[in-house]
Amino acid sequence: MGDDMMTNVDTPHELELSFGNIEHARRRPPARFSVVRFDPNNDCNVHCVYCHNTRSKAVVDSESFKSFLLQNVISVENFQIGCGMEPTLDRRLGELMLMIAGSPAKPTGAFTLQTNGILLHMHDHRVMREAELTNLSVSVDTADAETLKLLRGGTSLRKVLTNVGSFHEQCPSVEIGFITTVTALNADRTAELVQTGLDLGVTNFTFREMFYDPDNTIVDHQRMPGLMLKEGHFSRMRQTLLDRFGDRARFVFAERTWLEGENERIQVRSFRFPAS
Repeated sequence: MGDDMMTNVDTPHELELSFGNIEHARRRPPARFSVVRFDPNNDCNVHCVYCHNTRSKAVVDSESFKSFLLQNVISVENFQIGCGMEPTLDRRLGELMLMIAGSPAKPTGAFTLQTNGILLHMHDHRVMREAELTNLSVSVDTADAETLKLLRGGTSLRKVLTNVGSFHEQCPSVEIGFITTVTALNADRTAELVQTGLDLGVTNFTFREMFYDPDNTIVDHQRMPGLMLKEGHFSRMRQTLLDRFGDRARFVFAERTWLEGENERIQVRSFRFPAS
C-alpha cells in the first residue's frame, strides 16, 4: 500500500523514517508529508520496563538523509526527531536539525524534538534555535525519583529536570511538553508531576495509558501484568488533573484501547517500507 500511496504527490502522507528504510525512501518519487517521524539512531540510554522496541548501534547515514531531504521531499507539515529511540545519543543532532531546516522538509507546522532529556545539555541549544525548533517533548513518568527508576532504568530525575529548566531559559519560545506513560505505579502521582512541570515552564502534558503485548520478546513479562491499570483508574486520574489544572495546562489523554487501535491505524496510513 505504501508504494501505491506515493504515486499521488498531492496527498500528504505520514512517514516513519529510520536506518531500516532510508534507502527504500530514497528510491521513491518526491512526496508531500503531513508528518515525518525520524529516528537518526536505533538506540536508547534508558531501559523503560514497558518498552517493546529492539535496539542496535545502527544509525542513518548523513549523506543518505541529506539526499532524501533534498530529492524526495516536496513539503512537510510536522517533523519530529525521536520516535521510538533516543536522538540525543546522536552527536550529529544539531547538524541534522540544521539539515532539515535548510531543506524542503523544513516543517510549516511543528518542528519537535522528543527526548528523555538526560543528555539534552550535551547539544547546543543555540543550534536548535537557529533550526527554528518549535516544540520539545520530554518523556518523564513521575516526579518521584525512586518510582521513576523502577519504571525507566538508567534515568535521573534530577538531570532531566535540570536540563528542562536550562533549556527553557535558553529557548523560551519553544513549547515544552511532558509525555508520560501511566502505570499502576505512577497513576496516583501525576498531579505532582504536572505541578513540577508547570514550575519549569512546561505547558503541555500527554498521558498515555500503558499497553502490553504478551507476545513481545523484549519486555519483562513478570512485571508487566502488575503495571496494568485497573478499569476506570485512568479515567479517574484524568478527571483529577482536569479539575486541578485544567485552566493552567493543555492535556492529551490516550487510553490503552485507543493506543492499540491507533497503532493499527498507523500501520495502514503510514508510508512504511520493509527493512533493507
